[in-house]
Amino acid sequence: MALSKFSPSTLRAEINPEGGFATNERYQVIFSDIPSGIDPDSKTNRRLQFLCDSVAIPTKSIAAQDKFLYGTAYQMPYRQTFAELSMSFMVTDTMKEKTFFDNWQKKIVDERTGDLKFHNNYTCEITVSKFSKTTNDFINPTYQIKIEKAWPSIVAEIQLNHSGGSEIVRLPVTFQYKKWRQTV
Repeated sequence: MALSKFSPSTLRAEINPEGGFATNERYQVIFSDIPSGIDPDSKTNRRLQFLCDSVAIPTKSIAAQDKFLYGTAYQMPYRQTFAELSMSFMVTDTMKEKTFFDNWQKKIVDERTGDLKFHNNYTCEITVSKFSKTTNDFINPTYQIKIEKAWPSIVAEIQLNHSGGSEIVRLPVTFQYKKWRQTV
């Protein structure tokens, strides 16, 4: 196949049928099968889908090591690896979002004894959906991943200061998980 000569009109002709370039503002994050007892008012989990102000679709990579049979060595894959998942949530004045994640971490490590709990009792599934900018459809994502066996490894600090004025408080949360897979 012969390559086309680059021009802005050629680029537009290739990209426009696909809806143009993707933008990063139309997404949804849903937590499913959360551990019991972590939601302070039975509404916080539902509210989190609206309060998640940033999420990164995590890296998936393939680890490799040198393979040398004869001649030049080459890289041979030996497993799939997954990077941690980062999110940031806007926090309401009642701080229930912070309480939600604090309670979740209490389900992982007993605060009094330091004992670790059973893995299946503190993990959940997280769905991250990306929606098209060209339609008002928030039902059928253009891209979606399911993150399996996720749990919050870091509930980061919240910065408070008197000179901040009326800035919205944000809570960064980092998750570990077993794996993620594309579903759409």
